[in-house]
Amino acid sequence: MRPPRRILLVEDHALLRASIAALLSKEKDLVLAGQASSANEALAFLDANGVDVAVVDIGLPDTDGIRLTQTIKSRWTGIHVLMLTVHDLEEEIFSAFSSGAEGYCLKSDDPTALLVGIRAVSLGSLYIDPRIAHLAVRRFGAGKTGEESPLTPRETEVLDLIVAGRSNKEICAKLGISMSTTKVHIQNILQKLAVPTRTHAAVEAIRRGFV
Repeated sequence: MRPPRRILLVEDHALLRASIAALLSKEKDLVLAGQASSANEALAFLDANGVDVAVVDIGLPDTDGIRLTQTIKSRWTGIHVLMLTVHDLEEEIFSAFSSGAEGYCLKSDDPTALLVGIRAVSLGSLYIDPRIAHLAVRRFGAGKTGEESPLTPRETEVLDLIVAGRSNKEICAKLGISMSTTKVHIQNILQKLAVPTRTHAAVEAIRRGFV
């Protein structure tokens, strides 16, 4: 059985932190490993503790969540980030994913949506709040270049599923290919798009009109 995913919650509002902590305490596959009310507290915690997912408020007292995400992804490449915010602004969505975040969840969501987002990003999938997905597509699609995609038809199929938030296992099942073949396709996609992660590949592909 897979061990519980360890979560760091970075949120400066004490009441919301308490609410999310209570929510996570009921889940067997998720455990709240730590809490922080600022970026500095979060980095200090991560220096001493390992986690699988950081749930990061986009508005923090000492720096914004986007800059914190950039720091986390540069120092701990194995940590997935889910951005938590009250805003549904296109520019913030773009900045969040460009910084390396794998998920974007609104605070006004049903609490179960947060759990869905955490589980999705913990598996390396992309999660966008369903209510703002159209904004993400519109914003990322605004920069279409008309250039020809460097991807093969099969790589494009894989990328379509990545953009849809599918895990590697789900991609294997959907396309009827092995895990090793899936990983080769993903590595080729990252190399051809000159990006470091699946999330960056999804954002770049949408921005350039390849999917």
